[in-house]
Amino acid sequence: MCKPAGGDGKETAHDVVPRTNYALSSVPVLPSFARNLLKLLRPPFTARKVLLILFLASFLSLASLYAFHRGFRRTVQFWRGMAPLVARYKYVKFRAERIDQCDPEELERRLNVYRETSAPRIVELILRMGGIYVKIGQVMSTIGQGLLPQQYVDALRPLQDGVPPRSYDEISAIVEDSTGRTMHDLFESFDETPIGAASVAQVHRATLRPRQEGEEAMPIVLKVQYPEVAELFEADLSNLEIATRLFAPENLEVAKSLRKRHENELDFTKEAENLRECTRDMQKYGVEPSLVRIPRVVEDICTPNVLAMEYLEGVSLSDAIKQEQDRVAKAFGKQDGEELKRVLASRMREHFEKGGGAGSGGMNMLGDRKMKILNLFGPTASAAIRTYASVKDGMENAAISFAKFGSRLRMGRGQDNLALVADGGQNKKKANVNLGRALKTLVHVHGIQLLLSGTYNADPHPGNILLLPDGRLGLLDYGMVGRLSTKDREVAAETILALSNRDKAATAKIYRDSGYKVSFRDGSAVDDAVLHRFASFHLDRIDLSPLKLDNGETIDLMKLLHSTREQVVPSWVEEGRRLGGLLMGVNAQAARPISLAKEWRPIAKEALRK
Repeated sequence: MCKPAGGDGKETAHDVVPRTNYALSSVPVLPSFARNLLKLLRPPFTARKVLLILFLASFLSLASLYAFHRGFRRTVQFWRGMAPLVARYKYVKFRAERIDQCDPEELERRLNVYRETSAPRIVELILRMGGIYVKIGQVMSTIGQGLLPQQYVDALRPLQDGVPPRSYDEISAIVEDSTGRTMHDLFESFDETPIGAASVAQVHRATLRPRQEGEEAMPIVLKVQYPEVAELFEADLSNLEIATRLFAPENLEVAKSLRKRHENELDFTKEAENLRECTRDMQKYGVEPSLVRIPRVVEDICTPNVLAMEYLEGVSLSDAIKQEQDRVAKAFGKQDGEELKRVLASRMREHFEKGGGAGSGGMNMLGDRKMKILNLFGPTASAAIRTYASVKDGMENAAISFAKFGSRLRMGRGQDNLALVADGGQNKKKANVNLGRALKTLVHVHGIQLLLSGTYNADPHPGNILLLPDGRLGLLDYGMVGRLSTKDREVAAETILALSNRDKAATAKIYRDSGYKVSFRDGSAVDDAVLHRFASFHLDRIDLSPLKLDNGETIDLMKLLHSTREQVVPSWVEEGRRLGGLLMGVNAQAARPISLAKEWRPIAKEALRK
């Protein structure tokens, strides 16, 4: 047994063990970070302390915003991807112009290298962000042909056919929450794989469950909006305006106009009304259903987030353009249309740099040695080569079909059916249509909508146009609809006639009288030649040729665009130039450049007679 400390049983000072105060020990001990923070907040407040406090407050505020505010988080995500591209672009230009003092050819070569690497990264960012970014990418892939660098147009073009879709579970939850009914109650069948996924929504094919006995099940398409799109709309448009200010400040007003245009696209009940109104108008002018079909709305499935419409069978215009280019390329022994497309894009730009407008178009623009003989025969050469390519393609398809039939006789139906199923899953439907006629119909119908009706589809990009089996067009997606008053339609029609007459003075006068204001950046006024060229861009042709000013001076077009500034843009100019740009872009993409004023001249005359 141990002897007590001290030996005599008494406690000494050295033997006293501090007793624990259990009442105080129950108070939690603050972490060192918190203690340091409290210490930081005690006076005296030195300059270093104040700066540190401000830094911590800013950091905590930004961290809270990122965690709880989706718009702010989306802005950070956008600029995390875009900022390096902007910085690299500025550096390439600065080094070439200021440090290395390169000539224009070397500068363009360096910019092309930058574009080759940046274009796929921009598309990757667009797809990652989704929403309105995809919509802008779709528009630019259409109107950019011959205007934007080809690397960007090629990279953006796949967006016309859609984006990666959302899962069935997510879509069904949106439908049930929006309609208040179960998927089983609504549909007899529902295809979980969407037929299209766009920037703000995706579309599924389904069959409506009959509402009463004796009623037939109805095949429909169901358009379902992604729930976060409306919430993030404001942040997305603000980011795009800032990016436009950095990359292309001359287009800032266009970027701002997108905000107003896209607001209405986020309510499907408004799109349903647009479909009804445009159908009535087109029937009034005798083009629906004879030339075009606009899908009918299913009235009892129509909410701000879900819209059911009649199903139309057809091939998208973007697919038809690609298939034609592939057929022509194959007819000349090439693997596909990619090489052909690159050559056509180069020839299209050369065409625009010579003044643009309607041309023989198509394959006459190739300038390939194998095709030089075609140019001897004038405008009919395009039709001849397309016919030859179609016939050759048809003979090959017939040979394949015959081979499959022979295979079925030798091997039995089961094996052949498997082959057909596999083949059908990998290839899109082929369009057997007159593409030139389809494009003329597209231009004609939208001329009627803009100049006669005053209510028009403001987003007719190739992914929204179907080529139906009977040769008519299916006009889809009326989420964005533009409207012009009677007075604005008259002014637009007068401009079309002045442009078709090549009347520079009359065109300039109309633009000035309607309130359109543009000046050089030094504040000096522009002359009639500048106003006429701008109006041509808006409502006639893509013309990249140098401009001869009224004083005799010749100015490069890109220099002109960078040295002028729009101050006032009347609504009819804004509406008309967006639609005109899309239609000119679609035709350029198909290698069929047009003079829009020439195509719309008869419609403009009718509008003024009324």
